[in-house]
Amino acid sequence: MELGETTLTIALILTAYAIFAHIIGIWKKKNELIDSGRIAIIGIAILTTIASIWLFNLFITRNFQYEYVAIYSSLDLPMVYTISAFWAGADGSLLLWAWLISIYIAIIAARGKSYDNLIKHAMPIVLITLAYFFYMLLTVSRPFRMLDFMPVDGNGLNPLLQDPGMLFHPTTLFWGYAGVIIPFALMVAGIYLADDTWTYRARRWALWAWLGLALGNMFGSYWAYTVLNWGGFWGWDPVENASFLPWLTMTAFYHSTMITERKGGMKFWNILLILFTWELTVYGTLLTRSGIIASVHTFGESVTAPYYINYMIVVLAATLILVAWKYNSIQSKKVFESFVSREASFLYNNWIFMAATASVLWGTTYPLLSEAFRGYKVMVGPSFYNQINVPLGIALLFLMAICPLIAWRKASVPHLKRNFTKPLVAAVIAMVIAFALGIRDFYALFVAVAGTVLVVSTHLLDISRIVNKQKKLEDAGPLKNISKAFWNNRRTFGGYMCHIAILMIIVAAAGAVVYEQAQTFNMRVGGTYSLGDYDFKLTNIDQYAQNNRDVQAAYFDVYKNGEKILTKAEARMYHYARQESTNVKPMAYTVGIDDLYFSAQAITADGATVKLKVMPLMFLMWIGGFYVLILGILICISTVVPIRQKILFDDININKNIKEITTENVHEI
Repeated sequence: MELGETTLTIALILTAYAIFAHIIGIWKKKNELIDSGRIAIIGIAILTTIASIWLFNLFITRNFQYEYVAIYSSLDLPMVYTISAFWAGADGSLLLWAWLISIYIAIIAARGKSYDNLIKHAMPIVLITLAYFFYMLLTVSRPFRMLDFMPVDGNGLNPLLQDPGMLFHPTTLFWGYAGVIIPFALMVAGIYLADDTWTYRARRWALWAWLGLALGNMFGSYWAYTVLNWGGFWGWDPVENASFLPWLTMTAFYHSTMITERKGGMKFWNILLILFTWELTVYGTLLTRSGIIASVHTFGESVTAPYYINYMIVVLAATLILVAWKYNSIQSKKVFESFVSREASFLYNNWIFMAATASVLWGTTYPLLSEAFRGYKVMVGPSFYNQINVPLGIALLFLMAICPLIAWRKASVPHLKRNFTKPLVAAVIAMVIAFALGIRDFYALFVAVAGTVLVVSTHLLDISRIVNKQKKLEDAGPLKNISKAFWNNRRTFGGYMCHIAILMIIVAAAGAVVYEQAQTFNMRVGGTYSLGDYDFKLTNIDQYAQNNRDVQAAYFDVYKNGEKILTKAEARMYHYARQESTNVKPMAYTVGIDDLYFSAQAITADGATVKLKVMPLMFLMWIGGFYVLILGILICISTVVPIRQKILFDDININKNIKEITTENVHEI
C-alpha cells in the first residue's frame, strides 16, 4: 500500500482504539486503559504528520503520478506555490485540518496533570470527528490516489491562487477551524457531566481558535484587496462569508463567558454559541471545498458535500438531544436586574452578533435554497448585507463605548451622568470640529468621528480608574503603577486592544467607502492625469517574463502639490500561458493617510487603461487587524482564570454578611 494511505489507515485504527480505550476506561474506571489511549493519540499525531510531510514531498518532487499533485501543480509552478498547493483542493485541505486537530489533541494528551475527568469525556468527541475525517481521506477525499500512468506535467495552480496570500489565508483559517473542535468537545463533556467548569477550560482554546479565524479573515481581506480586480477589501462573497460566520459566533461566545465567570449566568448562550461555531466551521469548509456555490474563492469541485452535510446533521441532532436530556442541569443564575447594566450590555452584544450571523448566513445560503426550489441560483449582492450589517455595526460600536463604564447590576442616573458626561461632551466637540473642517457625511461624522471619540474616551477613563486603584494599593511611581495595573488586568487591557482594533477597521472601512475617489483613464506614456490631490504621470511601459507568467507593467510617478512623492508605482497584468488566462494584479501604495490604488485594465506598447483610486485611512485596517487585534488576543490568552478563585467569588456573593466584597467590585482577573 502507498505510504500516505498506509499511515492514514494506521492512524484510523489507532483513533478507533483511542475511542474504545477512553469509553471503556471511563466506564470500567481503568486509568491504565485511558493512558494507553493517550499514547495512541500521540501516535495518531505522529502518523498524520508523516502523511502530511509525505504529501509535501510529493509536491516538491513533482510526482505527477499522484492525481492530487497532477491537478494542482506543474513543472513551471514556483516552489513557494508548489508547497502551498498542499491545501489548494478539498483533499489536501481535509488532511491539513485533520493534521492540526491531531497535533492539538496530542498536546492535550501529553499534559498528564490536566488530563482530568472533563478532558477524558471530551476526548472521544474529538476522536470520533477525527476518525470520520480519516475515513473520508481514505475513501472519497483521497490526496494519495495514484494514476495508472505518469503524466509528463501537471495542470498547474489556479492563477488567482498564485499569490503570497495562499500561504497564509487558508492555513490560518484551518488553524482556527481545528481549534474550534476543542471547546465544542469540552462543551459536550461539560453538559454530560453537569460540569460548568467547561467554560473556563474552553476559554484559552476558544481564544486560540478566534486568533486563527481573525488572522484568516484579515489575510483574506488583504488578499482580495491586492489580487482581485474590483479594488475592495470585502465583497460579501459567499465563501468569504463562510469564514466570517464562525468568527462572529466565537466573538459572541467569548463575551458571553465573562457573565458566566462573574455571575454564573448565560450558560445556555455559551452552549448554543459553541455549537453554532462548530457547525458553521464545518459549513464554511463545505462551501469552500465542495464547489456547491460559485465563488472566486472556491478551490474546485469535490464529492465530499454529502459527507459534511451528514456530519453536521448528526452533530446538531446529537447535541440538541443531549441538551434536552440534561436540561435541568443547565440552569443559569438570574443576573439581569436592569436593562441598563453591564450584564444587559453583554446580552445586547450577543443579540447583535447573532443578528449579524443570521443575516450573513441567510444571504450566503439563499443561492443554494433558490437552486434547490427554483432550479437556478439567485445570488445575494453586497447591498443586502450592508443594509442589515451596517446598522448592526454602528450599534455594536456604541455598545463598545458604553460597556467599559456602565455599572454592574443596575446603572443609576447619577452614575450615568458621572461616567458618560465627559465622553459625550468630547464626542460632540469632535463632531463640531469635524463639521467645521468639511466632514458632512453621516457615517463619517457620527460613526468615524463620534464613535471613535466615545470608544477611546470611555476606554481611557476605565484604564485610568484601574491605574488609580493600583496606585491606592501600592504607589510605586507612574510607570510601575501602569505596568502593574496592566499585568494584573491583562485580560481587560487585551480586550480593550481588540476593541480599538475593531474600531480602527470600522474607521478605515468608513473612510475608504465614503471618501474613495476613483476614475478610469486611457493613458499615454508621458501623459499626466489628476485624481483628487494627486497627479499621476505614466512614465513607461515594460514587458518581461517572471517564473511561469508574462508580466506587463505600467510605471507611474506620483505628484502632490507639484512635489514628487512616489516613483515607479506599478500597475501590472499577468498572462499565464498554461491556463490561457490574463489576470490583473492591483498594486496599492500608502502615502500619508491615503492608499493610492492602481488597477490596469489593458496595457499596450505606448499606453494603458488604468483604474486609479485614492482610498483614505486604509492603513488603519491593516494596522488594526494585523497588529493591534492580534496583540490584544495574545494578551488575553496569556491570562489565567483560576477556577478555584471563581468558586470563591461565588461563595462570597452567596454570603449576605459580606456585602462589601462582591464580583461587582472585582475587575477582570
